[in-house]
Amino acid sequence: MCGIVGYKGNFINVKVILDTLKLLEYRGYDSAGLAFCSEGNLFVRKSKGKIDNLYEMVDSLQTDLVVAHTRWATHGIPNDINAHPHTSGPLALVHNGIIENYREIKERLKDYDFKSDTDSEVIVHLIHSFYKGNLFDAVLDAVKILKGAFAFVVIDNNTKDLVAVKMESPIVIGLLDSGFLISSDIPSIIKWTRKIISLENGDVFYVHSNEFKIYNFLEQKFVSRNVEIIEWDISVAEKSGYKHFMLKEINEQGKVIRDTLFGRIDEESLKVVLDDKVREFLDSLNIDNIIYIACGTSYHAGLIGSYYSNELAGINSTAFYASEYRYIEKKYFTSKNNTLYIFISQSGETADTLFVARELKQMGENIVTIPNVIGSSMYREFLSFPTRAGIEIGVAATKTFTAQLVNILLLNLYLAQKKGFDVSHVIQELLFIHEVVDGILENYEYIFDIAEKYVDYQHFMYLGRHLMYPVAMEGALKLKEISYIHAEAYAAGEMKHGPIALIDNKMPTLYVLPFNKMINKNISNIQEVKARRGKVLALVDKKSKEFVKDLVDDLLETKYVNEYLQPFVTVIPLQIFAYSVADFKGLNVDQPRNLAKSVTVE
Repeated sequence: MCGIVGYKGNFINVKVILDTLKLLEYRGYDSAGLAFCSEGNLFVRKSKGKIDNLYEMVDSLQTDLVVAHTRWATHGIPNDINAHPHTSGPLALVHNGIIENYREIKERLKDYDFKSDTDSEVIVHLIHSFYKGNLFDAVLDAVKILKGAFAFVVIDNNTKDLVAVKMESPIVIGLLDSGFLISSDIPSIIKWTRKIISLENGDVFYVHSNEFKIYNFLEQKFVSRNVEIIEWDISVAEKSGYKHFMLKEINEQGKVIRDTLFGRIDEESLKVVLDDKVREFLDSLNIDNIIYIACGTSYHAGLIGSYYSNELAGINSTAFYASEYRYIEKKYFTSKNNTLYIFISQSGETADTLFVARELKQMGENIVTIPNVIGSSMYREFLSFPTRAGIEIGVAATKTFTAQLVNILLLNLYLAQKKGFDVSHVIQELLFIHEVVDGILENYEYIFDIAEKYVDYQHFMYLGRHLMYPVAMEGALKLKEISYIHAEAYAAGEMKHGPIALIDNKMPTLYVLPFNKMINKNISNIQEVKARRGKVLALVDKKSKEFVKDLVDDLLETKYVNEYLQPFVTVIPLQIFAYSVADFKGLNVDQPRNLAKSVTVE
């Protein structure tokens, strides 16, 4: 959630570190700050609000040792005092995560003057309480006491040493010719280097005199970590002429589908070809139950996956929020060969999702993960079937959702074929769905005009049936995330069980309505809304349009495709509609308030 940057090396302009920190803005934040050593002094600059506020505070100062931070408030309100870094004597520290026992630690440190309301400040004072001139030793003593999920970087103005620690929250090290660049995430580093070390849980990365070593406090020994060469195209972290990253990423979805499918379907036999390790693992199982576990948008992808599993693969399936499943009592669970858990996470670092995955792994359960970020914790720790969406900068997920759907569908098509089911008709259309998506994206400007009509509404209801119910959920989430309009989605068949009480001329309804066997039931729902003076938008294809065009107020249009591919073509107009409403309201579409791209705390 918070963004961390650290640097130790040759002298550079402090503004270079701020430029690096800005590449982490997409993670979401409410304040920012940095601490740097210059001419023997430790300088601290921090501010509520945007990173841009810091540039004039540092002028053209040079430094060879610095930490910087974007804060997303968890303990203490957003203000200058609670912003990081926090200091204690010659030490300055930035932190991402939550320290669960910070109150007990604060009691232990009664001789220290606490200036902020944060849990993070206890870390730097705790380290200082052990400090006798050796930062590395002091950190090792401190981490024995800390409880929770944390990543932090601390610098010492006396010795000019730097230490970075990872425990649950991510930290990566960029290897420069002139030193070391530390960050929460790879996108901020690849502008400067493609040589990356991903720290593991318990790792303490220590730099002294431009030499580094890694000690793992869980294993209580020095360790080595592989150097990865990152091959991402840096242009994915640029807007390339689009007004916002979100709009750019919406427009990349045809390419994302094509890239994610590449090499995974034999076009002659119309058979799914999975990665060898995933295929061998699935072949070793006798699956009769699939459970999808995820958060946010990824949960909606998992819900769609549960329909695919039940109907295409003939396997009983359901989906859970990771934040709920982690608290289900599991004392009666037994490891069996017949249950498969599929964990989905855009970042591969989602705290609740990782917690459940690790818990079930310890229990011996069968796990496949679908992350987008190569090198993430989820990618490294589990059998992974990654998407190929590339870096997603906009906080509101768009192209990664579509890529997740591709992978989920491929897994289920493979399981269906393994059972002897004929799903070639779905695969045949799937091979060309990227072209259909590209066609939709060639003509969407009309949605801007429709969206402008709905800018001033305070509430919205989304409806859908079958596969379109989780699509409606995703559409509603997008609207509330970036436009701050209260939007809720319901299964259309549940209208009479409560939601219909909300309908009036101040509550528009957006009905996700491609053609399917339930078209007449859907028409009945629309008539119920109209009878209560409700305004209705319908998302239709060419077949369903003929049934409802005279009943609704506005039409969003998509292409007619196989029912199981409808999520790919219906989510795009919903994304554009939400984007357009937010843009008309003059909001920061890429960095909506209070949200983080990577939710690394509970």
